[in-house]
Amino acid sequence: MRIETLTDAGRDEIHDGALRLLEEVGLKVPPAPRLRERLIDGGLPPDGEHLRIPRAAVAKALKTAPRRIQLSARSAERNITLDGARTFVTTDGCGASTLDIDSGERRRSVLADVAASARLADALGGFDVYWTMVSAHDVPPPVRVAREFLAALQNTTKHVQVIDVARREEAVSLVAMARAITDSGAAGEAPVSMLISVVSPLRLDPAGTEAALTFAGAGLPVVACSMPIAGVTAPATAPGAVLLAHAEILGFVTILQTLHPGAPVIYCSFPAFAHARTGVTNYDDPRYVWAAGAAARMGRSMNLPCFTSNELTALWSGTDLITGGGLLEISTLLSYEQLVIDNERIADLSRAAADQPLNADTLALDIIRDVGPGGHFLAQVHTARHVREFSIPRFGGREASAADRREPGAPPDARERARREARRLLESHAVPPLPDQLETALERIAETPARTASA
Repeated sequence: MRIETLTDAGRDEIHDGALRLLEEVGLKVPPAPRLRERLIDGGLPPDGEHLRIPRAAVAKALKTAPRRIQLSARSAERNITLDGARTFVTTDGCGASTLDIDSGERRRSVLADVAASARLADALGGFDVYWTMVSAHDVPPPVRVAREFLAALQNTTKHVQVIDVARREEAVSLVAMARAITDSGAAGEAPVSMLISVVSPLRLDPAGTEAALTFAGAGLPVVACSMPIAGVTAPATAPGAVLLAHAEILGFVTILQTLHPGAPVIYCSFPAFAHARTGVTNYDDPRYVWAAGAAARMGRSMNLPCFTSNELTALWSGTDLITGGGLLEISTLLSYEQLVIDNERIADLSRAAADQPLNADTLALDIIRDVGPGGHFLAQVHTARHVREFSIPRFGGREASAADRREPGAPPDARERARREARRLLESHAVPPLPDQLETALERIAETPARTASA
């Protein structure tokens, strides 16, 4: 099943508008001598603080960027290939707080939460990639990113994607760790990837760009992301937000491909909307569905691996990656029970988006004929066989919502059942340990302050 929100003409109009924007306005490059020198050497000289990018440079970049990318995992059967054949799901990420699984109280997230959320995501079948879900506030900032990656790696055999790399030095440490993992044979060539966002509207983060270039130079995948908010950091229309995101991503892809041709890069568009009264990000705006579908169409039409939001729309659109949950309050608060709930929700959404086979058994013409007018299908063997395919939610859905309103003393509600399931999995799920020699090497790299790490 595939649903498109854009016609070919609409796609071409947005793409042409983005190219005009890059040529006429470009991306702002704040003072950053090292980055400016690299851009000049690569043939993309900034004009003052503006990097105007010719459409010919964009076209060349899109030709050198690979369509097929593999994200390696500690377990070879959990390697994933982004080639348009299916959609994979990441956890949500970059939260700052955690709902304690025992007390239910909000607290600052710590390294143990990175480890526990990675282990829980490893146990849940709905997630294919682990994003670093929260920041470890108990780890010194110079080594925080490396320590978070190691904690995740120790607790999941799935691919780890880091989304809080903010400096080149942090990327250097992760590249060194990736090399150690690959050289040991514990995973393939890309055991870690990173996500970096352009700052909407049209502004590069020099430190983050340097980090992305470090990854690209090492052949590690970079997710080139834009997260404009319509009405705040983007025009207050869905097409305008999609166009701005498209321009920002193409500009970033062009930088990566110009300086490192052939580097693996993923198109990632997350347009959202501001709440009309409060200004906070509002994923309930009805236009969000259209924007997500349009973003998916734009990404796929660039012949790049595509990563978008709004799970059902992304599944219908055939994107390569979607982000699937575990965080509350606009992706700031880790909830272990929510990760369990969203795992069930993702499974249901995948079924909702799947093609339904049409054959004699599913069309059931003979069964309808046998039952006839005014009958029922409860006693049919066909019903007994297919009712096994029906969804019975354990942790969500309308039935569970009704159960949540039971009187005190009633059986556990859906959220409490999810909390108990999360606790059970955290206590019982075992992840194979890293080889001793590799773990020692990774600990050494992670403990070295990022500013002194060497590539």
